Amino acid sequence: MSDSMPPHHDEDEDPEGYRGPADVAVGAQHATVDVELSGHFDPIVGRHLWRGRLRRLGATLTPETPLSAGTEVTLRIPLSDGNTATATGRITEVDLWGSHMIDGTSPPPYRTQTRETD
Repeated sequence: MSDSMPPHHDEDEDPEGYRGPADVAVGAQHATVDVELSGHFDPIVGRHLWRGRLRRLGATLTPETPLSAGTEVTLRIPLSDGNTATATGRITEVDLWGSHMIDGTSPPPYRTQTRETD
């Protein structure tokens, strides 16, 4: 019997986050893409810090849509109760696979242990 854990399990993994579809708005442009968001409460700054990955955003929006670092994006995520959670973030970079990375600038669009999403 092996003492190692399965490769998909990380016992230090933060359970707070969201993985699934989101409507992403950049200015007047909208696209539905897959997102991965996660974060944690930081007691030093006194709020929940989150970041995420927007998959295929550039391929889904028009070529004229600005997607450089610092561009503000708005995420709308469907909740299980039928409501929608909204959050804003800023693009920080494009990863090796072409996904756009964002840092949250508002409370996260998912439920956290420190706050409930509206």
